[in-house]
Amino acid sequence: MNTTDNGDVITRCTLDTDQETPATQVAELVAELEDCEVTDLSPIYYTVSELLADLFSSPPRATADAALEFTYEGYQFRVRQDGTTTVMNAGV
Repeated sequence: MNTTDNGDVITRCTLDTDQETPATQVAELVAELEDCEVTDLSPIYYTVSELLADLFSSPPRATADAALEFTYEGYQFRVRQDGTTTVMNAGV
């Protein structure tokens, strides 16, 4: 994880696009940021699990530069099809 004080960004990282359940990485990242267990968080399955899996398993051409933006547990995520992820506070 690459934590930064630059603007409103909390962290930038790259998700493993080959992982079978990529949404698990998002939950693990939030648990790390919140210093809690993943089981303390609301289930991500009901929010963006399938969308992330589709973005990574059947990505559009690289020239489309597709991205998925969503909010989970008070954080705003922007995940690009190559796994590049930016996390910000959702209230920003």
